[in-house]
Amino acid sequence: MHIRKSKQILLLTLCASLFLPLCACSGKTPVSTTDVSNISQPGLTTPGSSHPSGTIPDIPIFPSSSVSSDTPSEPSSPATLPPEPSTPPSSEVTTVPTTRPVVPGSLQLPVAPPSTDTRGLSDSEIFAFYNDAVFVGDSISLGWRNYVAKKRKADSLFFGGSNGAQFLVSGSLGAGNALWDVNAQSVHPTYQGSQMQLWNSIPLTDAKKVIVMFGLNDAALYGVDKTIENFGTLFGKIKANVPDVQFYVLSATYVKAGGEKGKLTSALLRELDLALINFCDQNGYAFINIADALADADGNLKAEYCSDGFVHQTTAAYDVWTALLKGYAAAQLAP
Repeated sequence: MHIRKSKQILLLTLCASLFLPLCACSGKTPVSTTDVSNISQPGLTTPGSSHPSGTIPDIPIFPSSSVSSDTPSEPSSPATLPPEPSTPPSSEVTTVPTTRPVVPGSLQLPVAPPSTDTRGLSDSEIFAFYNDAVFVGDSISLGWRNYVAKKRKADSLFFGGSNGAQFLVSGSLGAGNALWDVNAQSVHPTYQGSQMQLWNSIPLTDAKKVIVMFGLNDAALYGVDKTIENFGTLFGKIKANVPDVQFYVLSATYVKAGGEKGKLTSALLRELDLALINFCDQNGYAFINIADALADADGNLKAEYCSDGFVHQTTAAYDVWTALLKGYAAAQLAP
C-alpha cells in the first residue's frame, strides 16, 4: 500500500516537471472565450482609434444614412441590403413642372403655352432645332406649311430653309384615316410624288422629330377615346420604322364662336387636348399648347386669328405659331 502511494506521488511530480517548462516557453497567456478585447476581427480595422475593452469596433457595412449606429459591424448571417428609401435622395435633379394648376371649369389647359423668350439665341441657332423635324397634320398644318413656304421666299433660312423642317400634311388627314390603306379614297400626304402611309414616308425624310397636329378630323367622328387609341396605334407604327423618333404633339386649336359644326365644338377639342396631355405624359412625348395662345376669353378661336369663320387660321395666327415654336426650341437648347 505504501509502495503504491509512493509511485503515485512520483508520477505526479514527473508530470508537473514536464508541463511547467512548456508553459514557460510559450510566453502566451491563454485567452478567455468570453473576453473579446484581444481578438482581432477579420475585416474590421480602426487605425488610430481605441474602443472600450471587451467591445467590437462599430464599423457599419452600409452608409450611415441607411444603417443606424448600433447596427452590428459583423452580422452572424450574410448581410442584406437595407430597404429602398421611401423618398428620393436630396441630390436628385428636380425638374421644373411644365403644368399649371387645373382650375375646375377653367378654359385653359393645364400645360401652358411655350414662352416666346428666345434666350438670346439667334434665329439660325433656334431654327437648327427643327432641321431634323417633319410637321405632320391636317388642313391647319397645311396652312402652316404654306405660311412657312411664303416666309422662306423672303428668308431662305426660315425654319432651316430647304434643308430644314419638312412637311407631310393633307387637308383631311387625321389620326384615324392615317391608318387606312393607300387607295383612291385615302388622304395620305404625298412624298416625292407618291402617296404613302406616314410610317413609310417619315423614314424617307430622315427626320427624328415628328411634330403632329391632329384632331379636327377625328374628335367628332371617332370620339376622344378612340382618337387617342388611333394616336397610339399610329405612333407605334412610326416608331417601328424609326426607333429613335421623338414625338411632339401640338394641341388641337379651337373653333371660332358661332362656327361650330355638329359635334365639332371648342369644348370637344379642349376635351381632346386634355386627353392628349395625359397621353403624352404616359408615353414620354412632348405636348405643345398653341390653342390657348390663339383663344379668346370664352375659349374659342379668336376672330382675328380665323380666316373662314370656322377653324382655319390667318397669317397673324401663324405669326403666333412662329413665336411659340421659336420659344419652345430656345427652351430646349438653352434650358
